[in-house]
Amino acid sequence: MLETGAKLPSFKLADDTGKTRSAKDFLGKSLVLYFYPKDDTPGCTNEATQFRDLYDDFAAKGAEIVGVSRDSVASHQKFKAKYELQFPLLSDAESELCNAFGVIVEKNMYGRKSMGIQRSTFLIDPKGKIVHVWPKVSVTGHAEDVLEALT
Repeated sequence: MLETGAKLPSFKLADDTGKTRSAKDFLGKSLVLYFYPKDDTPGCTNEATQFRDLYDDFAAKGAEIVGVSRDSVASHQKFKAKYELQFPLLSDAESELCNAFGVIVEKNMYGRKSMGIQRSTFLIDPKGKIVHVWPKVSVTGHAEDVLEALT
């Protein structure tokens, strides 16, 4: 997993509108890049709606929020509309960005092992340097913790 001090990896991914976004699109502001396992699941919905509810507070501190999962653009569109999310969701179906950040891990659910996204958040400064990492995120209160870390 990328650590504090690392540089934002280069990428090109489709957002929830189908538009291709690159790392360069997010430079110049603080960036909250959060990785989550799956659209419209209880934990992921809770996390997304916390960021939604604090969106104006993040914007007031000059930060942009971006969610990333391996779901499709169509799935992101439905998820974003259903929960009125104001921020972009990137579709990383090929795990390009997930692998670059090192958030794909082996998971064990009910005795079945699979590879999936470890819920993680990265705070990136306007120049593209990672300044804070939250690995293995516990959802409750997480968005508030990230907001507090913004200076």
